[in-house]
Amino acid sequence: MSNHDDKITIDTIIADQRIKQGDQALEECIITLSEKLELANNLLKTILETTHDFIIFCLDTEYRYISFNNRHKEMAKSQWGKDIEIGTNLLDLIDDNEEWKNMKGFLDRVLSGEQFCSIEEHKDSEDNIILGKNHWAPVKNKNGEITGMVCFIQDVTENKKFLKAMLEERKNQENVESLTFCDQLTGAYNRKYYDKELERLDNKSYYPLSIILLSVSRLDQVNVKYGRTVGDILIKKVAQILKNVCRGDDVVARLEGNQFVILMPRTAGANVERAIKRIKKSMDEAKVESIKLSVPFGYYTKYEETENINAIFEMAERQLERQKELE
Repeated sequence: MSNHDDKITIDTIIADQRIKQGDQALEECIITLSEKLELANNLLKTILETTHDFIIFCLDTEYRYISFNNRHKEMAKSQWGKDIEIGTNLLDLIDDNEEWKNMKGFLDRVLSGEQFCSIEEHKDSEDNIILGKNHWAPVKNKNGEITGMVCFIQDVTENKKFLKAMLEERKNQENVESLTFCDQLTGAYNRKYYDKELERLDNKSYYPLSIILLSVSRLDQVNVKYGRTVGDILIKKVAQILKNVCRGDDVVARLEGNQFVILMPRTAGANVERAIKRIKKSMDEAKVESIKLSVPFGYYTKYEETENINAIFEMAERQLERQKELE
């Protein structure tokens, strides 16, 4: 064998040794990372399960569970009668329409970046009602983007002084919100709340966003013939039908006198038409003092971020005016 062949053999052996050393180092690195990841997961589980004073759960931006402790799992079973697991959508657990709307409101607030506390009633594993102070906070990645949320629920049932103060605070907040955002005649939301919700929903995550406008026909004639009290009953009846028929995440508001608006996030085309048919059917079946409800509709849908929401509203208005002319 020549010196040249000897050199190739030695170089090959050295290269093989370096590859083996590299493979060994990579394997050790993977093992180290795996051990660190397992340690981090075990640490997280330990924290979740040993914080006995708190009920804890974490969700992603689609309201799906990322993590939770056993106390929350037991609470969910007691409160909603359903078992939860990683990936379960929290909103899918809730059957009560009002509770669903309240929960979604809290989740959307925190996923928009707000950090706050709320006082809510919960059921424990023995079906006892407890009062919880809920600490809500968004979870962000290193770039500051919101990737989910976490909620710590602290049982404050035994703290009588705190309990009384928080209940009074919640009542005051509800009264203020009712005066600020609710139409006093119908109990539906008012123009101020509509404007606030329109700004929040005018976001690509809620597209397609449909705006339905409707107007109670001949209200002035009813007021003249039967009196304003009957006219008010008519308006309240329309509001009641809209609130009963619309979904939990729809926004029903009275804009003025005889005009109402419905915001329907993530809804377009045939689904909007079906919603209008359901409302019309309920209107046709309802009467006030032998007066049949006549309510023309107009709607338009925003699909793209580049579309102006005010222009969408104007298109819905035009449709409504055309329907009025056909009556």
